[in-house]
Amino acid sequence: MAQPAAAQGDPAPVTVELRKGEVLQVIAPEAREGGLEARRDYYRDVIPIAENYGFRRLGQLDVEQKVVGEFDPGAFIFFSWPSAANAQAFLDRPDLPEIRARRSDGWSELKIFDDLVEEDTTLILDPNKDYSIVVAWFDPANPGDYTRYLEGIEPAVEREGGRFIYKMRNPTLETNANAEVAPGQITFVEWADREGFARVQKTPEYLAHRSYFASGTTRFEFYWLGVTGRDR
Repeated sequence: MAQPAAAQGDPAPVTVELRKGEVLQVIAPEAREGGLEARRDYYRDVIPIAENYGFRRLGQLDVEQKVVGEFDPGAFIFFSWPSAANAQAFLDRPDLPEIRARRSDGWSELKIFDDLVEEDTTLILDPNKDYSIVVAWFDPANPGDYTRYLEGIEPAVEREGGRFIYKMRNPTLETNANAEVAPGQITFVEWADREGFARVQKTPEYLAHRSYFASGTTRFEFYWLGVTGRDR
């Protein structure tokens, strides 16, 4: 059976394999205009060093729409380290501060989130699906409300074609300036279509739990993403 013309140009799904004890690293870069050569030089120098410690590139989701937030990354890119010890050994290298200092030449901002993988996980990033990412900073006065919100709306999310595929809980954060507080959670959701969340917002579950989102967070960012190279 012939496929629709739009689907013929889509790339294959991307499989991201994560193993318990590994460190998932998600990098969100905001490229600096005119910084292409600086980025190339940085990658040329740092990637071979990192690979000596087991650093691997796993996949990428491109930002297709920024809904909420001042930060404007081009993508969320998935990497892994074999262990926290490997990641720390890389960070402890005496030559790393000089290399790291060059990041600002290539990126106006570069956010690096790390999360220790708690169980074996396989993510299939499908070019025919839409993905949302919410980066949430918790309100310390109501630290459990955001979880209460997510658990409350999950039946509606699943009913409307969504699926929580990964939650980075209390990730560490490194930025160019090392000045920003890390978020409490980054939540990745896969959707059958981008209108799914709009439908969720009309459901009884969402209406009953949306106040916990407001009381549980002090700030959030929301992005729509898709697999690199898809025809949309």
